[in-house]
Amino acid sequence: MGERAGSTLGPYEERRQRTRNKLRAALERLVAGRPIDPALRKLRYRLTVSTLAREACVGRNAIYSNHRVVIEELHHATLQNGRRSPGNATNKLNDQHVTLDAMKVAERRMITENAVLLKRALDAEAEAAQHHKHNARLIAERDAALRPVRISSKRG
Repeated sequence: MGERAGSTLGPYEERRQRTRNKLRAALERLVAGRPIDPALRKLRYRLTVSTLAREACVGRNAIYSNHRVVIEELHHATLQNGRRSPGNATNKLNDQHVTLDAMKVAERRMITENAVLLKRALDAEAEAAQHHKHNARLIAERDAALRPVRISSKRG
């Protein structure tokens, strides 16, 4: 579905074109080492579809589904970066730093998630204790209501 002279693109094609432009601009920034995304600026990163999607603010599924050409450009850029920098100890060390930084981020996320889960568990235990007390009161009331009542009659 190419653009013909004198015809306008439909909304779907316009959106695809805008996305393609965003992806290419993001790829150029990543290759140049100047990402806009603050998280990517702090971390050393690899040229991956995930990194590209994050930098372009586009879903990975959209890239895989509609922008195979951009994926090819990404792979080509990855190969070019690999040729420019031979696999020496410095690059291996940089790779380890990237992995370490990613693991630190994952650790912080897990610590936060664990704290949230612990709070939920403590809240659930407190709520269960309240229900247990309430249930004990109801059982005591029921037992009191079911006790036989002596009917006494005073005659004459």
